[in-house]
Amino acid sequence: MKRLHLTALVLSLVCAGVAEAADPRKIAYTGDGSDLQAVIDAAPVGATVTCDAKRSLEISKSITIRRALTLGGLHARLPKKLGRTPILIVAAEGVTLSDLKLHGNYDSVSQNDRAPLIHVTKGRFTIERCVFYDASKDGVMVTPTKSDGDIVDVVVRHIEAHRMGRDAVSIAGGDRGQGTCIRNVLVEDVRLTRGYLRGAVEVSDGTDNVTVRRIYAEDAKYAIEVHDHGQKVPNTNILLEDVTAVNCYAVMLGGDNKRGHKNLTLRRFTATDCKVPVKIAHIANVLIEDLTITNQTKADSPRIRLTDCQGVRLRNVKIKGLASGVEPVSAKGCTDVAIEKLTLADE
Repeated sequence: MKRLHLTALVLSLVCAGVAEAADPRKIAYTGDGSDLQAVIDAAPVGATVTCDAKRSLEISKSITIRRALTLGGLHARLPKKLGRTPILIVAAEGVTLSDLKLHGNYDSVSQNDRAPLIHVTKGRFTIERCVFYDASKDGVMVTPTKSDGDIVDVVVRHIEAHRMGRDAVSIAGGDRGQGTCIRNVLVEDVRLTRGYLRGAVEVSDGTDNVTVRRIYAEDAKYAIEVHDHGQKVPNTNILLEDVTAVNCYAVMLGGDNKRGHKNLTLRRFTATDCKVPVKIAHIANVLIEDLTITNQTKADSPRIRLTDCQGVRLRNVKIKGLASGVEPVSAKGCTDVAIEKLTLADE
């Protein structure tokens, strides 16, 4: 019975524009995109669906992945003026997306109709080696719906993004008020050039045990933001390493509201020509070390701004390009703030 079932599956996939393979779990998709949803729905658990990377597909209806499988090589774009439509929706655990090249339609869709290129609602997934262009919202948005529960075990790496409406990668837990959490997260090797409204990586609204490293942002609002949208779920145990921002508003924004945010570590950060390089509020237990801030035009405001933070340590901070008489660090309503080494290069 199993052999008959697999034979029938292979025959159905061949009819749907799929090249026949010796292994029915290795599916080479050669169609025009109109039947890609059917092919993915028919693929067995654990299958690998590989698209023809030389062919760019226009996707006018979201492709939803409802079982654990791998999708690779997809090059796809949204038609102009089509809003509120991700190219891919991940609605199952155990999914891998790799080697994708996705184009959005930022220039023809209003922010009221924005949508991510990829929306992930389930955990235990990997997204890697992807290039994103012109998204009206995020490249990857990891956010559960109200019925999904927590998202656990997240890997997003080797991402290149250009001209993004919002974030290249957004990890957001309880923004819709469901009180869920995203735990055990790794985001690494993200490079953004031109972010219109946001930045390279967002971590928000109920996240725990998050590592973000090797991030670059240029001409954007920020490299990384760890914050909340007014929900009551905090962000805890966040490690950020090897982050660079060039010509951005900030290299790091953190906080927003009193939500119990705690345990934030920043290591090896570099900010070049940023308006407010580091701005952190309402977070307890903050460590900032090996931070270099440079402004070609003399800055007339503090380069590090802390508000209502408890237990802050600044180690090995170097600041160049600060106007005479301007304090390098401001700490309003903070307690237990220690600056162990701070160097002003122009002194």
